[in-house]
Amino acid sequence: MVEEASVIERFQALVRGGNGSLLDFLPPFEDAVTVPGTATLVRTHFVAHDMNGAPAVEQLAGAMAEAAVDFCIPRDKIERALAESARTGSAAPIVSLNEQARDLFVKSAGSGEGGELLLFLLLERVLGRPQLISKMPLKTSSAMHVHGSDGIHASLAEDGVLDVYWGESKLYQSSSAAFKDCFESIAPFLKDDGVEERKRDLLLVRDHLNVSQAALAAHLLEYFDESNPKTLRVRWNGVCLVGFDHKKYPNLSALDEKQHQALSQQVGRWHETIGGRLDEFELVGVNIDLFCIPMPDVNALRTRVLKRMGAM
Repeated sequence: MVEEASVIERFQALVRGGNGSLLDFLPPFEDAVTVPGTATLVRTHFVAHDMNGAPAVEQLAGAMAEAAVDFCIPRDKIERALAESARTGSAAPIVSLNEQARDLFVKSAGSGEGGELLLFLLLERVLGRPQLISKMPLKTSSAMHVHGSDGIHASLAEDGVLDVYWGESKLYQSSSAAFKDCFESIAPFLKDDGVEERKRDLLLVRDHLNVSQAALAAHLLEYFDESNPKTLRVRWNGVCLVGFDHKKYPNLSALDEKQHQALSQQVGRWHETIGGRLDEFELVGVNIDLFCIPMPDVNALRTRVLKRMGAM
């Protein structure tokens, strides 16, 4: 039991960064809500405003761009660069990683990789679930997107159950299209008949596990070995990010009671839409964390992230 506790602690220590600055720029609206009749927990966030009353898109884009190396580059490569920097006193190895991360992104404001980056941040810094695989280095071309799910993270419980979280992100102008396409995309990984979709991604996890500690990696890989009974201790879950344009963008810190109530009613309508889509794609019984993030302009955020990274 002591050994298992040590494994859990080492696994949890893989989480990178704190949630402070991220949630300062992306504060929650009210408490998380479980959609009635489902196992989906919805967290609604809005972009914060500065003292001049402008949405803090630039600051949020900066926080996202700063996480590009963590998102794109495997941990062992980051650790080697940090060790080399400490040995030589030069920042060159770290600068090189930033350049590599930048070059992996699709150079297009319409790319979905900005959503994947934000989803990664929410998974690690808000939910505290470490990344199992960094898919970005597996791309054969910077003009291509990664295949399969938008991210694979996990948590390890005291009872030895490994919860695997399949990620899907959609940043669209339309909320209706974003919810529909998000659940349609993630459904194959979460339904009982999604064995082949899961298997393809899990083969990548097995071959490219983003864990540099040999003993911890060996322990985790047992969960993905079909001949090992630990495969019976794996549970599938989903994490979704749905972002969309929202007119008359609210400043949460300046809402009066009437405005807060009106916004709460709007959020409730989004919950109803989510419930309908979950039923449509037969996902009502699956554990899903959903981040609902209305934005002033999703394309503007994607563009600002790429510019902050120097990718366009």
